Amino acid sequence: MAIQVSMPKLGLLMSEGTIVAWLVENGQVVKPDQPIVHIITNKINYEVTAPAGGVLYHAVDINGKVQIGDPIAFITAPNETPPPIKRKLPPLVKRPGPAAAAEHRAGPPKFVRASPWARLLAREHNINLGDVSPTGPSGYVVGADVLQFNRQRRQAKQAAPPPASEPADHVIPLTGMRRMIAERMAESLHTMAQATLNADVDVTELLRQRRKLDSRPTPTPTDIVIKAVTLALQTHPPLNAILMGDKIELLEDIHIGLAVPLQDGLLVPVVRHTDRHPVTEIARETRRLTRAARNGRLTVDEVSGSTFTVTNLGVYGVDFFVPIINPPEAAILGIGRIVKKPVIKRGQLAHRQMMTLCLSFDHRVVDGPQAAAFLRTVSRLLSRPKKLFM
Repeated sequence: MAIQVSMPKLGLLMSEGTIVAWLVENGQVVKPDQPIVHIITNKINYEVTAPAGGVLYHAVDINGKVQIGDPIAFITAPNETPPPIKRKLPPLVKRPGPAAAAEHRAGPPKFVRASPWARLLAREHNINLGDVSPTGPSGYVVGADVLQFNRQRRQAKQAAPPPASEPADHVIPLTGMRRMIAERMAESLHTMAQATLNADVDVTELLRQRRKLDSRPTPTPTDIVIKAVTLALQTHPPLNAILMGDKIELLEDIHIGLAVPLQDGLLVPVVRHTDRHPVTEIARETRRLTRAARNGRLTVDEVSGSTFTVTNLGVYGVDFFVPIINPPEAAILGIGRIVKKPVIKRGQLAHRQMMTLCLSFDHRVVDGPQAAAFLRTVSRLLSRPKKLFM
């Protein structure tokens, strides 16, 4: 009897996943626990393994979307007929005869151990993972290895003049993580009543106290903003909420999502229970999560359950922007760059270090005065930062 391989549920809010790469071709033999397919959700990349040995039959083509629990493949006995599959799929790979099988045993294709993110990057950049030098644990190829290989390949191409017939335009297919981000952000804008408030904050004292800290790693301005947001959420609970259907759920736990830019996309790992940790501990956790995100090692738990998100484009020289809310959260705070500006302080002209904060909120959940009060609290905490370093 055929064994169904179903789309797994990889998070509380996950409803579907997308097939981005088959690691075993249609009609080939697989072993138990062998990685067979690479899927992506709006949260994470994941490799599904075979629950049993047998012949694998794809039920979904690449880029196909599948609801949770629906079949993505079937595994049958060698001579068993698979269940009828409605989707149009690539042709079966015929199993080799005795002579071909002997030749195959003499030189089987090498299975490259790689992280899901590395496999996705390799597919999108048309890179053979066997050509990439691994630096991950136990000889695994990680995302950083693929990115380094792609950089070196691009530099090699730039060193030689392109042929006259080569077109100047470069087309990037909207697949994998890029497609998921596009759909997620479009869904956010089309389903929410989003509004944005901004405020300039004097962070001169904050930077002075930060320089006095004797801790490693030293908290970044983003780490300190996360702590300020945490304290503000405790006094403004409507901002720490999610909208589920026709219900607004006010959440007691505070888990801050941190937007981490990647070369070809964006991930939002989650710093959990930020209300229970000092800013120095938050700094250690953001470093760990950022490294894991860029190396493709985030787990499902590490990208699930955020209640509020923080994103920083100030490191790119951006003063002001309109961040897009990460559904189903009620708000997101954007951080602009820190720049010295002339301001009036105690009746005197002074040069102060100023930061711009940009708060986008869902007007279905939060009213303007509530959002403004929250932003004012965050601003006061950052301008008078004693509580943030306790």
